[in-house]
Amino acid sequence: MNGLDKIIAQILDDAKQESLAIREKAAGEAETTLAAAGEKVKKLEEERQNLLRVNDILAELEKQIGPLERQAEKAKEKAGVFAVGCSFYKLVCLFFIGAFLGDIIETIFCWITMGRLMSRSSVVYGDFSIVWGLGCVLLTAILYQYRNRSKGYIFIFGTVVGGVYEYVCSVFTEIVFGTVFWDYSKIPFNLGGRINLLFCFFWGIVAVLWLSVLYPRLSRLIEKIPKKPGIILSWIMIVFMLFDMGMSSLALCRYTERHTEEQEVTTAVDDFFDEHFPDERMKRIYPKAILRR
Repeated sequence: MNGLDKIIAQILDDAKQESLAIREKAAGEAETTLAAAGEKVKKLEEERQNLLRVNDILAELEKQIGPLERQAEKAKEKAGVFAVGCSFYKLVCLFFIGAFLGDIIETIFCWITMGRLMSRSSVVYGDFSIVWGLGCVLLTAILYQYRNRSKGYIFIFGTVVGGVYEYVCSVFTEIVFGTVFWDYSKIPFNLGGRINLLFCFFWGIVAVLWLSVLYPRLSRLIEKIPKKPGIILSWIMIVFMLFDMGMSSLALCRYTERHTEEQEVTTAVDDFFDEHFPDERMKRIYPKAILRR
């Protein structure tokens, strides 16, 4: 039994030593792992602090961009550059560019979706879409100060502003002219047929493309126009467009009267518009107009 006891005691002692060795090894490995994890945490904290410093630097640079841009604009004005920054003459030029390009875009869109070319002009003289022109001016004037913000911010801002603007234009034209120029009632997620979610998103996309791609290029081209000729040309275009819009308004009102009111007596003005803007011409200019007065 003494020999057996010794063997058992030896086995137990060996097991104890092996257990201690395993524990010491595990403790060493755990200590090493914790040290490595602590080092990684320390590095991550250092990287976080570096990112915070970078963000602080970027925020400070963003604050300096505005004053620097304004200083650059003042320097251009002193140098006699035409339509510097988001000025009156810059917006006038952008209105005409946007009105013309908008008419072309809508004409192409109708051709692709409906298979035929049709007028999308808002006026009786020339291919200009007033909604697009004013939209360009509105987006530029409102978003110009936010042009350095993220594209997501500009998209959301443009979606909201564009939707509100289109709704107001629809109400205005129906109240003033008794005419509806677009109807989205058959498109999902519409609001009274005046706007719909899809086209609101389109306004957001246009806002991003306008501020990040188109506006900077067009702005540089406009500023290359000599100052004196640029001012003269701007006022000529303003007078022309006011005349064009006035004639278009009167022609539309008379067009609506011919179809919604019985008039036994007509004035000389009525006779003029009946002769120069008959139904055939008005239907060609405004093929999708719906008379509601």
